[in-house]
Amino acid sequence: MSTLRTWASTFTIQPGVLTNVLKLMKAKGDFLTEEEKLTVISFDETYISHRICYDKKFEKVYGPHRCVQTVVARGLLSNWKQPIFYNYDTSMTKELLNNIIQALHENGFNVIAIVSDMGSSNVGLWRDMGISITNTSFKHPMTNRNVHVFADVPHMLKLARNHFLDQGFILPNGKYIGKNILQQLIKLNE
Repeated sequence: MSTLRTWASTFTIQPGVLTNVLKLMKAKGDFLTEEEKLTVISFDETYISHRICYDKKFEKVYGPHRCVQTVVARGLLSNWKQPIFYNYDTSMTKELLNNIIQALHENGFNVIAIVSDMGSSNVGLWRDMGISITNTSFKHPMTNRNVHVFADVPHMLKLARNHFLDQGFILPNGKYIGKNILQQLIKLNE
């Protein structure tokens, strides 16, 4: 255990691309097939506490921050998942995304798809990358193959629910349906 603790204490997890994690992924990738290394990355901003923290090892103060951007790589055809990037108060940009895809490629993992929610900063990223209803992919910065873009389905369902409750829907026949129908159903069940 003491050997493992000593080794783990040298492992740095500074904000940005987690290069030590990528080194471990590369070593593990030697035992995976090319299909098992097909990679999907997902990213999301998470709002965090506005606390200030002190890192004794690096004598550095972190915070206060509004949010953290986290990127997770996972296998498309294989059951593995690994955080590979985080940074505070950072929106995903075309340059950052391409740098992450390139870092994964250099370590033997081929990114073929990305997944994100449809927050305003991600919609802006999609626009910068030329993603639209008719164009749902962009070129991999290293291989020039398509990287497919997907919206996060649970987030889309949550947005549809919120829109239904806040504003309702107008059906193709022109009829309005809103939360009033749910309120009537609750009264019937009483």
